[in-house]
Amino acid sequence: MKERLTNNMGLKLLSLFLAFFLWLLVVNVSNPEVERSREVQVEIVNEGTLTAAGQTYEIVGKNTVTVSYRVRTLDEYRISSSDFRAYIDLEDLYDVTGAVPVSVEVVNHKELIDSDSVSIKPNVIHVETEALQRKRFALETNPQGTVRDGYALGDVTVSPEYVYVNGPISQVGQISGVGIEYNVDGAYSTIEDTASPVFYDANGNEIQPGDRITLDTKEISFTQEVLRVKNLPLILNVQGTVASGYRYTGMECSEEVIPVIGSGSDSLDSIVIPAEELDIEGASQSVTVTLDINDYIPEDVTIVGNHNTVTVQLNIEPLESLTLSVDLKDIPETGRSENYRYSFGSTYVDITVSGLAEDLEALTIEDLGAQINLEGLAPGENNGVLEFEDNDIFTVTGYTPFTITVTESGPGSSGSGSDTESTEASEGSDGANDQAGSSAAEED
Repeated sequence: MKERLTNNMGLKLLSLFLAFFLWLLVVNVSNPEVERSREVQVEIVNEGTLTAAGQTYEIVGKNTVTVSYRVRTLDEYRISSSDFRAYIDLEDLYDVTGAVPVSVEVVNHKELIDSDSVSIKPNVIHVETEALQRKRFALETNPQGTVRDGYALGDVTVSPEYVYVNGPISQVGQISGVGIEYNVDGAYSTIEDTASPVFYDANGNEIQPGDRITLDTKEISFTQEVLRVKNLPLILNVQGTVASGYRYTGMECSEEVIPVIGSGSDSLDSIVIPAEELDIEGASQSVTVTLDINDYIPEDVTIVGNHNTVTVQLNIEPLESLTLSVDLKDIPETGRSENYRYSFGSTYVDITVSGLAEDLEALTIEDLGAQINLEGLAPGENNGVLEFEDNDIFTVTGYTPFTITVTESGPGSSGSGSDTESTEASEGSDGANDQAGSSAAEED
């Protein structure tokens, strides 16, 4: 008996089939109603009511409702969300709470749906209203990438030059700028194209302020010039004389050449800075001058990159003094006559030189190019004259005076000897070496 109850799989399957068949037969004969529901998108009606009042709106929460209905079992599969229309009429907006009642209609298969059973949940949708704003923005241009070497971006024109942004005040307030972005990477000729506007915040970052923002223009035409760069050397002129005891030693400039573009650059070979801009008259220390190069180029020439401002330093350094004690025997002579003998009243002479400290450190008597000029000296005692080679590095400011005694050569004397020994009388006058004297040039 037990085996008959457990080993009857076929009978079990047959009984299930018969039960399903019986159920199907009952359903097809009775076709009972069942309750079902669909999620339906809410449609907005009469938006112009708020727009005319200078306002806009935003639905709080979901913008869908659940529509419940009754339908016969056999027709259930034929019903979908599109068979219903759910909508709110903004003319029915209750300003205090922002509530708007939801209405629903059956638009398809009305014969299959029990219209009295149709209901919605929720039956009210809340709407927030906000004042509209219309704001004008000048269009910015933001090229992306780098043009080919030797070229630079010139002028850019856009059409239109500005756009109007419309939307809720809260969303328009997020926008600090409107512009276009376009690619110039590797470009070497003028670019003409269109681009869509983008929005920027106060930090220049691109933003999406909201889905209720609209523009009166969606495509912007632009023309971006790409021009060959011309490098113009700077010519700097300096005027004036520094204060006594100082020397102008040259200049240092932050830029040597200025890259420019523009039609006016074809006729330019350089950029000249007038001398009155770099004046060192009476200066006793280095002078720094900042120049705006735009002041020295034509209006149809544009400077490329960050080269508009140039800093020039005019170096002024103090002069130092150095005194060299030199044996007169070691100084070459000129203008010697064979008919005379010459003797010096002093053995040494002190020569004072003025120049920069670094130049004076290694200065020697040979560097001075000193010579004793004997030409035209008459017999007797004469003031000695030293002559020096012209030099831009240092200046001889003076030397201690000395005398030269000239005597006629005696009979039998060759006259060619050089008596460079001091006389006994002149030895007593060695103290004159310690006295300040005028230079030979001053005596002349």
